[in-house]
Amino acid sequence: MGFYDEISKYYDYIFPVGKPQLNFIKESAGLPPKSILDVACGSGGYSVELAKSGYLVSAIDIDDEMVNKAKEKARREGLDINVLKSDMRDIRGSFREKFHLIFCIGNSIVHLGSLDEILDTLKQMRSQLEAGGSLVLQTINYDRVIKFNVNELPTIKNDDVGLEFIRKYRYDKQQKLINFDTVLTVDRGSEKEVYKNSINLLPVMSADMMRLLKEAGFGEIKLYGDFNRSPYDENSFMLVVQAKNQ
Repeated sequence: MGFYDEISKYYDYIFPVGKPQLNFIKESAGLPPKSILDVACGSGGYSVELAKSGYLVSAIDIDDEMVNKAKEKARREGLDINVLKSDMRDIRGSFREKFHLIFCIGNSIVHLGSLDEILDTLKQMRSQLEAGGSLVLQTINYDRVIKFNVNELPTIKNDDVGLEFIRKYRYDKQQKLINFDTVLTVDRGSEKEVYKNSINLLPVMSADMMRLLKEAGFGEIKLYGDFNRSPYDENSFMLVVQAKNQ
């Protein structure tokens, strides 16, 4: 069983829908009804909220349990969301229609194995956007991580369910990859559930992201330090990108 299969029942407690993220996506898409694709949708929280607001939403994730969770949420809310199990590297093969907005947040795109894979994925995203459509991406700010040797992200706690999610970074200079080590602990009173995982992440620097977006054909590329549109700099915790399909 994969790590995300194991933690899927706790996913919404670890990564609840954020109002700044939701507002940023809506502002980038424009007024509903607009068509939106949620890439690496997780348990579908953002897809559901966007569909509730009148957007026409499709969503993909590579993990079976996340896809099942997203489908169940849509059914429970009586929403028509097209949720598919699909790899972000095969967006072109998964959809014939085009979208007004594609978004991929939650540090998801850096799970790809190389800059070439990211470039190809960005090209596919652009090919599935309407003319003038927008792309929204969000990653951790790896300029900050590498320069200041950041070795952990803030621990996520949810006291309502007795949950703690520890996230550690180990930078491999030779491989130029980050070993992302996580420990999820859920306190069940008499016992504790503990889930450990380690995966590689590709630390994409802001200059590389800008270059890849331009090479993929995007224009009007804007970088922000958060979803409140704060100016981006090397001290920003995250990198948020808004780009247009020219």
